[in-house]
Amino acid sequence: VEIQMLDTDKLTFEHHCGGAVIAERLVVSAAHCFDKQPLHLDHIRILVGEHRLKMQDKHENRFLAEKVVPHPEFRKNGPHSNDIAVVLVSKSGVQFNSHVRPICLPDKVEANGRWCAVSGWGYQDESTENFSPVLRAAAVPVLDLATCRRDKVLGSCKQTILDSMICAGALSGGVDACKGDSGGPLACLGHRWQLTGVVSWGAGCGRRARPGVYTRVASYVDWLRHTAAQMGQRIA
Repeated sequence: VEIQMLDTDKLTFEHHCGGAVIAERLVVSAAHCFDKQPLHLDHIRILVGEHRLKMQDKHENRFLAEKVVPHPEFRKNGPHSNDIAVVLVSKSGVQFNSHVRPICLPDKVEANGRWCAVSGWGYQDESTENFSPVLRAAAVPVLDLATCRRDKVLGSCKQTILDSMICAGALSGGVDACKGDSGGPLACLGHRWQLTGVVSWGAGCGRRARPGVYTRVASYVDWLRHTAAQMGQRIA
């Protein structure tokens, strides 16, 4: 999923964040993608089934956001804590087909040591200020939190590495999410693809000993189901 925001100077919708479809009318993204206050719902556009950023693709559909619900405790335990949000898309809902499927919520099985896929249209390098023209994906290993909390890794950052976060990426660097990938999925394959993480924050992109940090979706499954129910939606 691509989330666009209206650039009020250019009066055009521009790439802003990523997301993942979890039900016909529900998209999961990062809370920090909807930071801008006041948040105008008519300034948000959701694109599903997209591959090429600047071109209309055959399976691409566009939706307006009817409601955005960031986690109520976003930033409670540091600037990147509880960085997850649910977007309710406009009434027609997403039509599933061979190119568009909802991703499953994760079970409680630990992802440590597994290789998972992060995807998005973000910068391919932190020094280039250009979004990728096509959807890209990369394989990253999930690290255990003890490694991530080491001072030489991310232990000395302003944000404490919480149990509700996941670190992923080789400590040698090189492959990572980057600016513009925020809110996008970290998907792990078990008996089926699961939304294990949501792109949240990092120190640069692909730097040595600086893995990317993701919101651990398993910590929020109950909140997601409760929020969906409050909006009259059901997650399979």
